[in-house]
Amino acid sequence: MTAEKLKKSGRKAVLGTAAAMIMLLCLPAAAWGEKTVTLTFAGDCTLGSEEQKRDQEDSFISVSKKEGFDYFFRYFRDLFSEDDCTVVNFEGVLADSPAGEVKNKTYRFRAPAEYAKILTGASVEAAGLANNHTGDYGAQGLKRTQEALEAEGICWFREKRFHIVEKDGIRIALVAMDYRVYVSQCENIRNEIARVRESGEANAVVLLYHDGNEYDARHTQTQDKVATYFINNGVDLVIMHHPHVVQGIEVKNNRTVFYSLGNFVFGGNRQIRTEPYKDRTVSSLYSLVVQAKLYFNDDGSYKGQQMILYPAYTSSAAPINNYQPYRVNTEEALPVLDAIQYDSTTMEIPAANADGEGLARVVLGYLPAEEEPTEAPLAQSENGIPEPANPRPYRNNKP
Repeated sequence: MTAEKLKKSGRKAVLGTAAAMIMLLCLPAAAWGEKTVTLTFAGDCTLGSEEQKRDQEDSFISVSKKEGFDYFFRYFRDLFSEDDCTVVNFEGVLADSPAGEVKNKTYRFRAPAEYAKILTGASVEAAGLANNHTGDYGAQGLKRTQEALEAEGICWFREKRFHIVEKDGIRIALVAMDYRVYVSQCENIRNEIARVRESGEANAVVLLYHDGNEYDARHTQTQDKVATYFINNGVDLVIMHHPHVVQGIEVKNNRTVFYSLGNFVFGGNRQIRTEPYKDRTVSSLYSLVVQAKLYFNDDGSYKGQQMILYPAYTSSAAPINNYQPYRVNTEEALPVLDAIQYDSTTMEIPAANADGEGLARVVLGYLPAEEEPTEAPLAQSENGIPEPANPRPYRNNKP
């Protein structure tokens, strides 16, 4: 965590807004002594263009030259600056030359190394690099990407290299892997997760997993299998990427699984893509930003979690992609939540409520570490103020 974000996080904890203070008042008495770490997760981010299209007027590179680096994350910078760590799935390469380009790949994305400044300017502190585009320019391109991120103070993580987020003595391990690594190194990753937990290097573990079918409204059996396996082996939260559309949410052992957050700032597509899938249309216009609040006892033991959902659109110029996602109001949020609900067969997604700025958010019920009844977790009332609610999501038997 950067010193600037630590300062902002501390200031927020002391001062807060009126709404934040009301949220604290809604916590049970036992919660006052606990420690909280707030992590924010966004979807697929590609801060570059295809090599042969980078000079076209509507390419990501051309838009960045016209609008500047602050343009892309403009509507999320404040939200990202108020948490303890913001995490993105970074797809593509940051390198000043196309050396190592894997030309037999259909899509290869690259931007100059200085484009890492787009992330720091948006208060993004960590990037998962386990996906199918970090290798677009071979091992050399991956190395240049890692160096570009490090030069801007952005932590990266992939495979057995975990990143530890630390706040108030609490340490959370961020892990990133894709299906290839799951097949070849599943046991090694599981053992490393067990080691950091048993050694005290991590009080909780979050997994970013890259898999699924692109533009598919439903998650796959493999996505479900991987989530179940790692939650049963020490992971407390699973965030998935790759389908480029939002998918469902499930709760397993009182840990939350997000099967796909969709795209976010995604320079890979100049158009917002839609295509029919069975009885509905899935769209890369819809996006989901997730803020995870992880709670710990004073001794560092994991206590529970609560998720806040921020529905978003990836472009305000659809079907043209202007590469500038924005938060939506409660009416615009309806199709986003509908897409999530379509793939959420074990829980009911609550309706969105407006925050103080009229923008949609959904506060899910508090999930204690163990499946036992607890006091007054937080949910959202009609006026957007969190209030006590059922600690478990509603479950049904939808086919």
